[in-house]
Amino acid sequence: MKHTEKQITAKAKEVLKDFRGKYYSEECINDAFFDKDSIVDFGKLKGKKHSTWIIGVKSLADNEDLLFISDETGEPLYYQNFNTFVFDVEKDERGYFRVGLPRD
Repeated sequence: MKHTEKQITAKAKEVLKDFRGKYYSEECINDAFFDKDSIVDFGKLKGKKHSTWIIGVKSLADNEDLLFISDETGEPLYYQNFNTFVFDVEKDERGYFRVGLPRD
């Protein structure tokens, strides 16, 4: 494990703040789990063995979204919302964003 839960939670807060802007609150993070050498299901590393952190994110109507962060790099891999839509996560000069969704 290269990153601590505290480091990954801080990264998740940064990513979610960029995603949600004025609708973000730190209470939206439910939990964080480390998954060693699992097969990545989506995104750039799909099908590869990789250690990841899975962040549970409060969503609509008591549902939970998932943010997957690489333990290797400490950067987000992808975001999966509660109804199984998956979005790659990228970063530009304005911050992190979910690929394919409009930005403010």
